[in-house]
Amino acid sequence: MNKTVEGIVGEVMRKGHEIKDVRPEHYLEAIYELSSRGRVTLSDLARMLGVKPSSAQKMVKRLEEQGLVVYKGRGGITITERGLDVIAALERSHKTLAEFFKLIGVEEELAEVEAEKLEHLIDPRVVERISYLVHSLRYLKKLYEK
Repeated sequence: MNKTVEGIVGEVMRKGHEIKDVRPEHYLEAIYELSSRGRVTLSDLARMLGVKPSSAQKMVKRLEEQGLVVYKGRGGITITERGLDVIAALERSHKTLAEFFKLIGVEEELAEVEAEKLEHLIDPRVVERISYLVHSLRYLKKLYEK
């Protein structure tokens, strides 16, 4: 079966946050991913997240009220600078958490799925502390391998 990139990303995101509780950040991440391939429509967003277009529209309006996106109707959805800052923070959290899980022996796919779940829930200060631990574990691993 040949899957599209959109389908694969949507599948990982659904596995990561078990789609029953799609949070605003999930929409923001999906908009970001879709925007790398061009104009983002409500129907594309809804399809990627497995929600109804009306649900996607409500959340997009909420994100717009928070200053994270601009919704131009048929003109599509774009992410603001503030939205990009949120995306960058989520990506840092995800990367740190996934790397930590892999360092402690969690298989890669599971590490990515669990990082996707936690990146939306964990306080950035905790991620910062985990980041220090990851750097230490990497250093110790290099010493051990010598």
